[in-house]
Amino acid sequence: MYVPIGQDPEHGEGVGCLSCIDPKGTGDLSGKAVWTFKGIESTISTPAIKDGLVYAADYTGRVFCLDAKTGKEYWKFDTKGHIWASPVVADGKIWIGNEEGELFILAEGKELKEIKTIEFPSPLLSSVVAANGTLYVTTHTHLYCFKEGAKPVAAE
Repeated sequence: MYVPIGQDPEHGEGVGCLSCIDPKGTGDLSGKAVWTFKGIESTISTPAIKDGLVYAADYTGRVFCLDAKTGKEYWKFDTKGHIWASPVVADGKIWIGNEEGELFILAEGKELKEIKTIEFPSPLLSSVVAANGTLYVTTHTHLYCFKEGAKPVAAE
């Protein structure tokens, strides 16, 4: 189980941490983390896990790729805008938006590779949703729907 912590973003940026806890443990588990990663700052999002890798974002705008068993950092990517949402892993990619209205598409895996950045006219505060070959992106003003081979549709 992966547990990120940090203060409320209304108090600004600040220290945080991401811990891996063994869910089979019993009693008081404080101080008994399998590993703790202190390179992350305050976060309000939940990590995504796939193929032994943990993808986590902090409020300052950074996305991390860590080894799920050891907490070793493989890479860090700075979006340069506050992140409220959780990273989503779908179609071999990591999808994460920021408060600046940018959607970053990164490649899954231990090597950092930025695939594309898509700019939207207002902030992306919620996570994208991938379902049935369609990607849904919500901004402050619109809900966008992207389907491979189809023209994007925006609803107000």
